[in-house]
Amino acid sequence: MKKVLLSIAVLLAGTVAFSYDFTIKATPSVLLPFLSSGEQKYASAGYGTFLDADITLFDFLNLGPEFGFYVLPKNNAKGLEEGIDPNIMVVPVGLQAGVTFYPFSRLEVGAGIAGGAYGSFTNSRAHYAPWYRAFADVMFRINTKVSLGADVSWFNCQNNTWFGKPAISGITAGLALNYRFSTEKMSGMVDSEVEYDDSVFPLIYTIYKDNQIGTITVSNHESAEIRNVRVRFRAEGYTASELECGSIKMIRKNKSEELPLFADFNSQIQRFTESGKISGELVIDYELLGDERVSVVPVTIPVYNRNSMRWMDASIISSYVSTNSPEVLELSKYFVGVARSHFRTALNKNMQFAMYVHEGIRILGIECEGNSDTPYDETHLDPMALDYVQYPYQTLQYRSGDKDDIAILYMSMLESVGIGAAYIPLQDDFIVAIELGDYEASLMNLFNGEDNVLIVDDKVYVPLAISAINKDFVDCWNKGVQKVYEAIEAEEDVEFIILKDAWQTYPPSGFSSGEATTQIPTEKKLFQASENDIMKYVEQEFGPQIAAIQQQIKEEGVSTTLYNRLGMLYVRAGMYQNAVSVYEVSANMGSIPAMNNLGNILSLLKDYQKAKEWYEKVLEIDPNNATATKNLEKIITELEDK
Repeated sequence: MKKVLLSIAVLLAGTVAFSYDFTIKATPSVLLPFLSSGEQKYASAGYGTFLDADITLFDFLNLGPEFGFYVLPKNNAKGLEEGIDPNIMVVPVGLQAGVTFYPFSRLEVGAGIAGGAYGSFTNSRAHYAPWYRAFADVMFRINTKVSLGADVSWFNCQNNTWFGKPAISGITAGLALNYRFSTEKMSGMVDSEVEYDDSVFPLIYTIYKDNQIGTITVSNHESAEIRNVRVRFRAEGYTASELECGSIKMIRKNKSEELPLFADFNSQIQRFTESGKISGELVIDYELLGDERVSVVPVTIPVYNRNSMRWMDASIISSYVSTNSPEVLELSKYFVGVARSHFRTALNKNMQFAMYVHEGIRILGIECEGNSDTPYDETHLDPMALDYVQYPYQTLQYRSGDKDDIAILYMSMLESVGIGAAYIPLQDDFIVAIELGDYEASLMNLFNGEDNVLIVDDKVYVPLAISAINKDFVDCWNKGVQKVYEAIEAEEDVEFIILKDAWQTYPPSGFSSGEATTQIPTEKKLFQASENDIMKYVEQEFGPQIAAIQQQIKEEGVSTTLYNRLGMLYVRAGMYQNAVSVYEVSANMGSIPAMNNLGNILSLLKDYQKAKEWYEKVLEIDPNNATATKNLEKIITELEDK
């Protein structure tokens, strides 16, 4: 017996030297040996206790020695002679293994098995044999160290073997008292640290509400597990709210869990003209045994300067596009205002407005440079390279920029006046695509085929090469078409990014200097340059079609059909005087459609009297002509109002 006790003591001493958490559990209880086999030797109940000294492994597994002492009154104790011991003392010694769970903050549930050797003593007689038991307990946690509750077990003391007829077998039931302690000093707090994926980009500050900045490691240094852990982030002056980063149901003692770090930054973060850091706090709410607690941990967030980005996703460029900055709005509205005063109703509105924007940028003297510290041709091909990209107001101030800088200014002006834009970042160029409208016959009639336009998702776009920004609109357009087809033929990854779609992920930052520019081109100069663009466009797209009809007239002779087709081409090209001359020939040949078209064109040119005469001629020939009747009524109204 002494050897057994000595071995257990050595084991316990070695465990103490290296273990972390310990539990001492006492279970004073009543022993009901009603399952013992053989003749009835004992009274209906005895009493005693088990004492456990455990180490805790893996947060829930308890291992260690177990000792016990029970007194069992003999069944015939009252009839025994004086001097004969009326009781049998049972001393079990061994090892136990159990598990502990905490389904609720104050509730502790445990179960396990134990076994070893016992000695029974009475009348100076001793007997030694194996024993084993299975136990379960339910306790209330008074605090993080002490728990009190009830314990029940099945207890079996064998005779001479591990199995067979037991000498003592029955149920124990009673109290359970746990006391826990640790060899490591606890700080009594919850701590955290952050590992950052990258510095914060002020350009796309709005996305960090849904895209993590880094990873938060929450460490529990309290004296027990913590529950309902919630982590929020705030940075005074730089966040619009305390954004919850996530929650954790439970963190065991001395353990850590991870959460993503999110932040609800505001526009003040765009003050960073150089890379730097901002001070913030992680607010950790949690419960310890049902009591609510808060831990506030300071953190430092690294931030890039506001012009920085990486080309890991080309859609990020959309965040630079600013549609409401004063610098952009003043110029774009002026350019389009001039375009409206010289508007040609037969031509596409978006294309005309884009021509005026294009020429406005050219007249301002904005040049495309390739000598920046982070050249577009190199940087955008490396997704890990840190690029410096200008906001629209900076490009206006500097009067120069890289291809992507000028494209951003161009698209900002287009979108600010309601013209949809898209872009294609090619290997050696940057393409801005102007949305003209839905793909339909009336729009495609404005072009000599589909070769000079892009058709994406049933919408028609005109591509412009920013490398040719110093050239007129048509030359820039033709180079854009050339660059796109070359890239397709070279099997490059041609990514067509529609601004409105990209804004769903990367909203406009809206950053600007807040000051409008005072350098505005004169209306005369802007009109002349844009008018040249329109004439060049008409020559390029309508010239071949007009020439083909004229050649057909020469070969086949004069006919109302061919003259009407030629007149329609002139109308589509906005060449109204040419259309009038052609339609007059066809009308004099008796063509009613030509007469109606003459009335329409002359009405557009505000020559209402001549328009009235042509509608009246139609009705002389065809009194029921609905088109002439309707339009004549409008003309008469116009003449009466004068």
